[in-house]
Amino acid sequence: MSRLTKFFAAIIAWVFPMTANAEDTYFTATGQEDGKPLIFRSLKAVPAGVHEADLPNRVIILWRYQSELNGMPGADANSAQTALEDALMPMDVNESGRQILVVTGNNRKEWHWYVKDFDTWIAQLNQRLATSPVYPIEISHTYEPLWTSYKDFLVEVNGL
Repeated sequence: MSRLTKFFAAIIAWVFPMTANAEDTYFTATGQEDGKPLIFRSLKAVPAGVHEADLPNRVIILWRYQSELNGMPGADANSAQTALEDALMPMDVNESGRQILVVTGNNRKEWHWYVKDFDTWIAQLNQRLATSPVYPIEISHTYEPLWTSYKDFLVEVNGL
């Protein structure tokens, strides 16, 4: 069982829709991992106009932090994470990449993306962050043209 599957299976039902714009609907859900709370923010479905195979590279940006708040980020970490997310926001376009899931808790925050071309996307990210503080992030990517991890997550949430 993968690490993602473990916390998908631990989700406790609390899902509600949020609309960020006319084409995308988001939801949040909560769960637990290692006895600590997790918060998931995700697109409810593959965005309109997106064909999964056009964005075949799954990217995870991971930010580990220490917390005295039951695994949730403190005010300083949260503020810095928000700044990073704000810097990423202009890159969230159908043609080059979409952020589909954010996981917060158990001393980490993860941003999950599907992107067209990893090398081009990472170059854009580096350019966007060139004048930012150095963020303590790790970036990994895999080729996943069917968006299997994201769809598995949705199945787990919808099955509650």
